[in-house]
Amino acid sequence: KIEFIEGKDTKGTIGGFQASIIFDANDLAKSTISGTVDLKTLDTGTPKRDEHLRSADYFEAAKYPTMGFKSTSITAEGDAFIMKGKMTIKDVEREESIKFTFADNVFKGNSTIQLSYYNVGGYAKKKPADTEIRISFLIPVVQ
Repeated sequence: KIEFIEGKDTKGTIGGFQASIIFDANDLAKSTISGTVDLKTLDTGTPKRDEHLRSADYFEAAKYPTMGFKSTSITAEGDAFIMKGKMTIKDVEREESIKFTFADNVFKGNSTIQLSYYNVGGYAKKKPADTEIRISFLIPVVQ
């Protein structure tokens, strides 16, 4: 599951994570990471809010059932890595950066995105700084 925090109050998860990972810390040029999450699994712990977030008012999960990311480059930064790529939410694709570590066959990372850039409901008309969503993930490698 991918965890997220909106503002100071709303925390939740999105599941249905599917990924394709080709990662070699010694050959980052040949490394690629892509994945999607299933919006039907969005869970803030408040069913009515979840239903509203999945509705046409926000994420339009019936029309856009997944959100995704596909890396375009991965670089090393100290003990961590920076993955740049295309984030797709609804019908909007934007470049985003995700910082992550890889140790003991586990990817652990986080990023902050602004939902206003993705035309998501009530966030669309707000200033980007007021629409920050922090995303974090912990992905064990299954071989």
